[in-house]
Amino acid sequence: MQNSKNQKIFLIINLSYFGDVLLTNTLCQNIKLNYPESKVVLLVDKPFYEAAKYQYCVDDTIYFDKKKENKGILGLLKFVIGCKYKNKIYAAFVMYDNDRGILLSYFLHAQKRISGPNKILKWLLTDIHFERKNELVHMQDINGDFIRALTGKNGEVLPVKYETNPAQNELAQKIAQQFKNKEIIGLCTVSKQKEKDMPLETAIEIINDISSKGKTVLLFGAGEECRKYRDKLKAKGCLNFVDLTDKTTIYEMANIMQLCKAIISIDTGTMHLAYASGRPTVCVFYKKEMTTKWAPRKSLYPHTVVIDKNYTAENIIQNTKEIIKNYSPR
Repeated sequence: MQNSKNQKIFLIINLSYFGDVLLTNTLCQNIKLNYPESKVVLLVDKPFYEAAKYQYCVDDTIYFDKKKENKGILGLLKFVIGCKYKNKIYAAFVMYDNDRGILLSYFLHAQKRISGPNKILKWLLTDIHFERKNELVHMQDINGDFIRALTGKNGEVLPVKYETNPAQNELAQKIAQQFKNKEIIGLCTVSKQKEKDMPLETAIEIINDISSKGKTVLLFGAGEECRKYRDKLKAKGCLNFVDLTDKTTIYEMANIMQLCKAIISIDTGTMHLAYASGRPTVCVFYKKEMTTKWAPRKSLYPHTVVIDKNYTAENIIQNTKEIIKNYSPR
């Protein structure tokens, strides 16, 4: 897209986590629907740069390094001084009512600054205090409806879309060649909350069942807790999986997912990435109360199934078989 002086630049500030960044995509799409010639820029925490960069309707991505370079007020000011969009932003949306994001929207001199009205800082530094509709309960719909702050019209309910190109991704192609004669199933078992994680014995049963049928299991994950979980699997004698823990970037993982017949994932960012990139996904919610707000809806994502009861390995495996059987590849 060509830049011009008259082009409206929209900055979406989302300094939350992996899945939260992905679910912002509905707002990106709603901006484009209402302002087709606009430029949509996503500002995210550094670790989730790739979660933003390859989203549909995102024109540019910039990152804010919360833990290092941009830590504290001096780091925030350093970012503001160096930001190429300072004084050029038509509207800035601050997602999840983040105080740091509100400060950024203010110091970057966005013409319109939009956030929720819940704290004093928001009343002082934002000029549009957005009231969310009580009837909207799913986070992606809440995010998409932020456009109403500018247009006065309800946001469109849209599926999140993450774009991939496995044919051009080196790591994905390497794995495709390595396992070209096998059916591949992806598995993600660990989140940032232990109560959402898959019990070890369930994972072992799933891995053993899948591998016993000549299929390949790819274990996705990143971070210390994922490494510990992987080591516990091995200590239990469960070795029939390909360990991708800490071995992929977000974009590489999304491209490798395109090689999978299905992804089995607990409620975490990897789950959102799987279905947003179009893969058949079995979404396991061990915290049932999270489903209403965070689970993919069948009407938007026909290639998904949500499990929030009957968490047995047998049920998860059976649902995986069904979603593979019924899903029509895009």
